[in-house]
Amino acid sequence: MPTHFLLVDGHSIAFRAFHALPDSLRDPAGESVQVVYGFLSILFKLITELKPELVAVVFDEGRPFREEFFPEYKAGRQEIDPAVERQVARLDTALEAMDIPRYRAAGYEADDVIATLATQAHAHEDIHTIILSGDRDLFGLIGPRSTILYPTRSMKEAEHYDAARLYERWAIEPTQVADFKALVGDSSDNIPGVRGIGEKSAAALLQQFGTLEAIYADLAAVAAARTRKALEAGHESALLSQRLATLVHDVPHIHFDPSACRLAYDRARVEGVFDTLGFDSLRKRLP
Repeated sequence: MPTHFLLVDGHSIAFRAFHALPDSLRDPAGESVQVVYGFLSILFKLITELKPELVAVVFDEGRPFREEFFPEYKAGRQEIDPAVERQVARLDTALEAMDIPRYRAAGYEADDVIATLATQAHAHEDIHTIILSGDRDLFGLIGPRSTILYPTRSMKEAEHYDAARLYERWAIEPTQVADFKALVGDSSDNIPGVRGIGEKSAAALLQQFGTLEAIYADLAAVAAARTRKALEAGHESALLSQRLATLVHDVPHIHFDPSACRLAYDRARVEGVFDTLGFDSLRKRLP
């Protein structure tokens, strides 16, 4: 039987909880706790349903290195609400009480750290990694022993993505995700892509050529003149976008330790933290 490793994209799920749940969720001192409650609620639900032996959470840390060569990266996004970060700090305390490892790496996004951990976990043939994230960048990590759980807006459910579901949705393979984004761009991250290339055209190109490099190595084989001209004009943008979309799989000082990720905690200690948060209902749901 495989060992299941639940790897959670911390800020992604925290933001969804912040927007999905009412600000009326407060602790006994009157402080907002909807992020903490929502995050732990979905975490407990998945632990109960999936019964993972290993659990870890990854958070963003500082400004991403991608801004160094593309200052406009993620430009246009709203500044993180200080209320979210305050609650993430309290969430960190709750996760610490449960002895759940939290990973961070200055200058790298959570996506990069998750990619690094997933790559290291893949070296263990008995481990199946389940990544919980609302970030589609991570679809490139899908493999025979790694899947993605993509939460709905309501936070009540999460859609399961394996290679078959990814192909059904976008007609691409996991290894083509970065190249797909290089062509179509990503407005949420301000990745420009190639002007004039949409999702259907990008998928068709990748089906025909396989990779971005192969497309540009044989532009004459692109049948549609309009598409060919768009690719010619957007060559530099495509290469930049590919660089922005490519995840780092070897973030320094990030080490996957199965024994540290094993789910085990002192119930009394966790209940004490939950008392300060006013989480009576979650106490009863502790996995």
